Amino acid sequence: MTLKHAAPRVNSALIACVMTCALTLPPSMSAHAQNQSAQPSPAQMLPPGHPAVQQPSPQSVAAEGVRTSANIARGAADICHIDAAKIARFKAVARKNFTDAPDFDGEWNLGYKEAQSTVDRFAALKTSNPQEYAQKIGEACPALSRGIDESTAGQ
Repeated sequence: MTLKHAAPRVNSALIACVMTCALTLPPSMSAHAQNQSAQPSPAQMLPPGHPAVQQPSPQSVAAEGVRTSANIARGAADICHIDAAKIARFKAVARKNFTDAPDFDGEWNLGYKEAQSTVDRFAALKTSNPQEYAQKIGEACPALSRGIDESTAGQ
């Protein structure tokens, strides 16, 4: 499976993840990300498909899709308290969509663990600033739930 084939299958879920990540990015990381994007690496300056730009393998694209999906699932479960059955359907769709991932369960577990810092940030925010926590949850969780619903429609 190529990135071109994988992208439409998880588009809704990735949009929800991007929205969630954008809403939860700490200010220090946001500033760092802006500084990094101002200075592209040499590979970023080359057009896509240029011979000097190494294309990712279908296996690495699929593995990244699995990790991203697990990250979304962790936020859905631990931050938004979305129903476990809905998350299980989301995982089943990810398994079906990312068949080129060499170790689906290993990549899923890694992605799930990688989301721990986001879960911890939300837990700290809930205690330190309940109003901001409620605002972020109110914005991110409905979008995340809709994204999962769209990606699992028909499952």
